[in-house]
Amino acid sequence: MRSLTIRQRQVLTLAAFGYTNAQIGRLLNVRANTINRHLSEVYATLGARDRANAVAIGIHSGDITLSELGRIAAAATDRPTDGPSEPPRARLSAPEPVSGLPEGRDADRPPQSRTDAAA
Repeated sequence: MRSLTIRQRQVLTLAAFGYTNAQIGRLLNVRANTINRHLSEVYATLGARDRANAVAIGIHSGDITLSELGRIAAAATDRPTDGPSEPPRARLSAPEPVSGLPEGRDADRPPQSRTDAAA
């Protein structure tokens, strides 16, 4: 599987937070059509059916980290509540490596419980 570009990761992370293509476009200073193209490329790269599936795959593969989503959420709560609803201008960096995930052949297999392991 090909990896996502930094821009594709930024777009996918903002989509994961719930922003529309127009909001993401305003944040990144591009048109909504450009965001739509980036998301189409993300879907193709990840083999995703739609936005939600791409987000799930992105989180599972480490292209989106929960810490990035937390930074966006924190930036969103720091803005005033009166006025137009604009997305925060959070700085997005390259995804951090995912630790604590199993590697190898059994990575997709759920962990066994102690009773299963003893049997």
